[in-house]
Amino acid sequence: MANTIKQNQRRRPGRKAEDIRRVWKEQAPEAEFAGITLIELETSLVDLQQANEDLKIKDQARSAAVKMRDEKLADLTTLLRTVVRGVQGHKKYGEDSPLYRAMGFVPVSERSSGLKRSKNGDTGNTVKNKTAA
Repeated sequence: MANTIKQNQRRRPGRKAEDIRRVWKEQAPEAEFAGITLIELETSLVDLQQANEDLKIKDQARSAAVKMRDEKLADLTTLLRTVVRGVQGHKKYGEDSPLYRAMGFVPVSERSSGLKRSKNGDTGNTVKNKTAA
């Protein structure tokens, strides 16, 4: 059997089994090794191929299910965004309502301005001078 794969590279068990089956079939098809016949090896290979096909089908189904789930999540996100905007613009509720707060948002009246003042009077805009070497 001519090994076309580098010696230090490992072959996958299915491929190795296929190589062994081919050589066994060519050189000693009637021989039995350790109580195992060529037919048993071929049956086992067919079982492995079927399992691989089943896995491929299930992988495709999972991929499709994940895509569908992602689309549903995007739809839900859009719907939630619309609901929140509806609450913000509603005459009875709005951005300052207990409902808006209960939905997990900060009412307008409780928001800080975002202005940060340092305790030591530093404006935070100081630039360190670098001396050229």
